[in-house]
Amino acid sequence: MPNSRSNAEAGFSLVETLAALGILALAALPLMQTATSSANATRHLENRMLARIVAENVISYEMVRGDQPDAGIRSGVETQMGRTLAWTVTAGPVRPGEVQPLEVVVRLEGSQQILAELNGLRAIPGVIIPVQESGDGEGGS
Repeated sequence: MPNSRSNAEAGFSLVETLAALGILALAALPLMQTATSSANATRHLENRMLARIVAENVISYEMVRGDQPDAGIRSGVETQMGRTLAWTVTAGPVRPGEVQPLEVVVRLEGSQQILAELNGLRAIPGVIIPVQESGDGEGGS
């Protein structure tokens, strides 16, 4: 039996096509929100990872410093993967023969949100002898 519709009636009407596009747009909206949310979460995790690396570097440096450790607050900035991270080291009191508490906090520059925080203890020698350069050429070789 031949097709009862003529060639002019074949295919989708404009209304049907617009309705299908509207349904597709409604279905795609949650997918776009999920993709945006996922990208934001990934960026935040990258920031936290980079902040942790900066915190580990700073506290490692503080632990092996050769000079007399002072109590107080020091700060600086580092750039990692195009992000500028501000760090702050808070060093506790220096008591010969004890340990000095250290706290490192890292934030994105200009932000108050803490991305990484590390605590450590630095050993303070029992007797602190200042290191002096000797220019007389003597010494145990």
